[in-house]
Amino acid sequence: MPLFEWKDEYSVSVQRFDREHQKLFGLINELNDAMAEGRGRFVAVRILRELNEYARWHFSGEESAMRRAGYPELEQHVAEHGKFVQTINGYYEEYAGGQSGIPIDLLYFLRDWLTKHIMESDKRYAETLNKAGIH
Repeated sequence: MPLFEWKDEYSVSVQRFDREHQKLFGLINELNDAMAEGRGRFVAVRILRELNEYARWHFSGEESAMRRAGYPELEQHVAEHGKFVQTINGYYEEYAGGQSGIPIDLLYFLRDWLTKHIMESDKRYAETLNKAGIH
């Protein structure tokens, strides 16, 4: 059973970003499934690396669109993205170095951060991007 399911309320009214958010949900669910099956340790490093790379690519696209649309909260949004990447890098270094098992709090961090970020921060850019023709 997925830890994190897409709901219409998560839509930011930009199709590309909705699809990308769904991909992020999928990566979190993949880690959850692996942990539930006792394979978390074997797949965590790969998933964290993929999550980090995909999130950076996604964040770059969002930031570029916000810049083009003249979004006034861009700097704050970029800072939130930076903190996420920094946190994920920390988890990655722990697991890649074999210093830690896979804690359930990683899953909850991922789920809670992404939900809060979409619902509070990303939703705020929707109107600005839509007015600039970005859908």
